[in-house]
Amino acid sequence: MAVTIDGVEYDEKDLEPGVANSIRQVQNANAQIASLQADLLNAQIIAQHHSKYIQDNLPKVDDGEAPTEAADVGSPDE
Repeated sequence: MAVTIDGVEYDEKDLEPGVANSIRQVQNANAQIASLQADLLNAQIIAQHHSKYIQDNLPKVDDGEAPTEAADVGSPDE
């Protein structure tokens, strides 16, 4: 198998075993990086989709303002 590095073509059988192994490791790492990037993009798309779905399907508030939680002011005994 021929491998081109920095514009120079090498025959794999002329390379030391460690160099040939390192080439395969770099190729594997690059393939894994590409796969992880695709997975990340898919996860971002899913999160965006569900965030939009949540916003589009929240119950409507009559006065047009978002609902707020009551403040915790403690009991009258405190």
